[in-house]
Amino acid sequence: MPVERRQVAHGGHGRHDHGGGHGSTKTTKRPSSSSKSRTTVIPKDKEKESIATVKSVNEAAEESGETENVTTEEVPNGVKTEDEKAESEDNIDDTKNGEESESVNDEPDVQEKDDQDRWAEKSKDDEGFNIRSFNDNILEFTEIFDSDRYRNVDSNYPVEDLMGVVSQISNTIEEFKQQTQNSQQQLEGLRMKMKQVKENIQFSVSRKAFEIRTDDDLQSVEERELTEKLAKLNAEIAKANSDLSEALRLSAETESTAVRAQIAAERAKEEAKRIEEEVELRAQLEERRKREEAKKMEELRRQQEAEARRQEEEKRAKEAEWKKRENAGIEKSAVWETWPAHEMQLPGDGGLACIIRGKPNSFDQSSVTCKEVDQLEIHLTYGPQEELVGSIIQLVPISEQTKLQSSLYVAIPFTLSRASVHSREAFVKADINGEWKEIPSTEVTYDNHKDLKFVQVEIKEFFTMAVMTRLKRDYVTFSRRPSKMTSSCDHRITVTVARETFSKKEHILLQVQPVDSATVNDLQTRNVSCKHLLASSPIVQMQWESNEFHKPIVITLPCPPNPAKARKIAQMRKIKEEKMKNPQKNIPVPLDVREKEENQGKQKKAKPKKKTLQEQLAEINAPPEEEKPKPTKWYMGDYAHNDDDEHDQLCLLARTGTGKWFVVPEVEIAQVKLDLLQFCLDKPLEQFMVLRVRTNTDEDLLPVMSTAIFDLLQKRFVQVVIKQRSDNPFDTRLTIVPASRVQKIVKQMTDDGYEDGPEPSPVVGVSEGDLIEINFRGNIQNGSKSPNFIYNSNVVSFSEFLLSEVDQYLQRNFNVFRGVVEAYRVQFVTPDKRTIARKESIMDENSFCVRKEKRKTLLCEIPITIPKYHVEPSPVPVQAPVVIRNDSDAVNDNLMRQLAAEMGDEWRKVASTLNISKARIQAIIRNAQITDATDEDARFQMLMTWLKKMPKSIDKVTVLTNAFMKNGRPDLAEQVRIKDEEFKRKHIRSH
Repeated sequence: MPVERRQVAHGGHGRHDHGGGHGSTKTTKRPSSSSKSRTTVIPKDKEKESIATVKSVNEAAEESGETENVTTEEVPNGVKTEDEKAESEDNIDDTKNGEESESVNDEPDVQEKDDQDRWAEKSKDDEGFNIRSFNDNILEFTEIFDSDRYRNVDSNYPVEDLMGVVSQISNTIEEFKQQTQNSQQQLEGLRMKMKQVKENIQFSVSRKAFEIRTDDDLQSVEERELTEKLAKLNAEIAKANSDLSEALRLSAETESTAVRAQIAAERAKEEAKRIEEEVELRAQLEERRKREEAKKMEELRRQQEAEARRQEEEKRAKEAEWKKRENAGIEKSAVWETWPAHEMQLPGDGGLACIIRGKPNSFDQSSVTCKEVDQLEIHLTYGPQEELVGSIIQLVPISEQTKLQSSLYVAIPFTLSRASVHSREAFVKADINGEWKEIPSTEVTYDNHKDLKFVQVEIKEFFTMAVMTRLKRDYVTFSRRPSKMTSSCDHRITVTVARETFSKKEHILLQVQPVDSATVNDLQTRNVSCKHLLASSPIVQMQWESNEFHKPIVITLPCPPNPAKARKIAQMRKIKEEKMKNPQKNIPVPLDVREKEENQGKQKKAKPKKKTLQEQLAEINAPPEEEKPKPTKWYMGDYAHNDDDEHDQLCLLARTGTGKWFVVPEVEIAQVKLDLLQFCLDKPLEQFMVLRVRTNTDEDLLPVMSTAIFDLLQKRFVQVVIKQRSDNPFDTRLTIVPASRVQKIVKQMTDDGYEDGPEPSPVVGVSEGDLIEINFRGNIQNGSKSPNFIYNSNVVSFSEFLLSEVDQYLQRNFNVFRGVVEAYRVQFVTPDKRTIARKESIMDENSFCVRKEKRKTLLCEIPITIPKYHVEPSPVPVQAPVVIRNDSDAVNDNLMRQLAAEMGDEWRKVASTLNISKARIQAIIRNAQITDATDEDARFQMLMTWLKKMPKSIDKVTVLTNAFMKNGRPDLAEQVRIKDEEFKRKHIRSH
């Protein structure tokens, strides 16, 4: 019986009975997230809003497990103690307890039915919250975000609608969270009530089981009934726990769904915010791009307008120049020639500044002053091959209200060398609104200033003006008719145009830059690549309006001949001149002899006619037919002709807009005369020249030669001259002059009192208008800031300053202060593209120009000294007298003095052989310089130094003779031996 009871008790709690209990019991289904797949009606009560966290689910599971364990363990213990009780006592109590338990078991069914009815009523009547409508809203929101309207982001993106949808989602989620919290609280209360009921039942069952143990039969029956009731109760409790666990699980799923929905809503908010920021950023970038594009277009428009104005000004200048040249031969009196001339002087006896002509009764000389402007205070711009030839003057009115009522004619003096007159012309540049521009000018002369040249301009307001020179310009207008243009610089340079070469009028500007033989010789010595260069034509620069020619244009250029051929022709001319100076005398011939010769001449063939000089030149220029070319010589890895080679070749080279030279192909250059060339141009060339080179010259070296010539003509070879005033060596003048005028400038500085100073520096290359900066190094400095000045070939460029020492306690071993003067060339260059790219982040967005960088190049270093007038010289050390008392050999003071007088420059080697230190030798030399001692005294001090440190026991004669023999003076060694023998003979006689 006990075993059977144990089986029944365990069977009530078996998995089969528990499953059957669940299958037979009617329960109301709870709503879940998958409500669409369920067939039951979803109620609208607060149970729908319950969401349990993962933690509450775990706690409920643990409590339900503990309850089941307690129930299953208590029943067997109760069955085991039933035999020990009396059946009579327990029957009555068991009957009562059975009734109570039945009433307790019936109550949950009634309560469950009431809850189902209440749930159904709430689901029908409550319209506040519905889980089905919540899920439908979630699906609707998902379909909204799946539409193309919110996927494609463009300029018309519905940002406002997106923000409204996100707000609705947030409100729905907040309402769902509130309902879930309320359901969670109610579930917690229900779980506590069920736990109390379970504990009461367990306590009652345990107590009744203890009371019915006295009666075995009744106990067994009651035990079975109680076991069945307990099994039913455990089944109901397990069912309730299962339903509660399912509700908690559904609540957890609902809460996780809500959390995911909230995360999705937050992500949607962030995405909407990001999209809005991206749209705003794109709008800002688009607006910025439009602004930058507008700025660029405005800058481009300004540049185009400036270029158009420049072209218009150049065109007007050309027209004015053409009109001036056309009217050059027509003499007509100008109105300004009858106006009075007012001479304006520079302040401080600076000389004549300008001559002003103004309309009478409208111009007052006292209302205008003229002053000289320092070039360092302005930024005068130099064009290619432009030079400053006069002072920079500024016309300043007395008062700001003074204005010109009529035009003024200002004539500014300038200086120009005789060598430059043929190839250069003067013009005036004026500072107009911060930019230096050329203004129309003409050259005039005045009778009272015949030694000066003037260039005159017409002004209508006051300017700062400077007279400059450039290469001569020729302005010519070609029409459809054939014409010929000749350069005013060299009449051998011509441009011949055939008929119908241009379709309309063509304005041509011609400039010629001469290339003399000195430049070619300088290149041959300086540049190894130019050793095959023989001669060069002038560099021709032309400006064309057309881009093509209908017919070729014939160009004629001068070019020096081959030096070997020129020497040969010069020798022939010299022989001819000598024959003309010393003609041969005609000896009279007798009549019979003459007749005999005439008869013989008739029989012979007629002699050829004597050739003229032109025919001889033509034969020389003609290529030899039978004569073989002279053999070439191998020199330094290249076949090079000797100086007597008359063979050469002519090459035409042109310069592109980027500054690179190239060989013009397929151009035949004909030598019209010995120094005149002619060729045809099929297309316009801006700059070109002809080079005469040797026949074995590599074609790749021709552009290198042209570049070297062009760069050399841009440079000015100068020397730095520093001189000090004789009566005040601290007063110093520094000037930079062309190398050809150094002697003249030195003589002028000597006349001004600047006689002392170092020699001129080596020849260095600078450009016109370069800024020269002077620095000091060593124990020499300038009292004020570093002197700077602008170099100009035709204007004296100098600077005067006072020198002083840096530290009077330095260089104490010298009687002067020593230092170095450094001359630097300062240039402001535009950085390369890589440097600009690195600095773009630092530059301002609104700045379109790139700042130029300052670059310094060392030209030369010149050592200079100043005396120590204001420093007391250190006292001369007084040497103690040295007395040598030696009776053993002939080495004494007299012998040392005699040897010092006969020794030469080898005394330093002798000193090294005699083991005298280098420091002692330097001290002897320094003391000799300080005390103005002679070299003989220095040699004597060296020998005495050796003699004083030698012990008496040493054979001094042997040591000294070996030192003289080792250093190439056997005569002195023999003299020491003779003195020693004489000393020994005297010593023997005395004894």
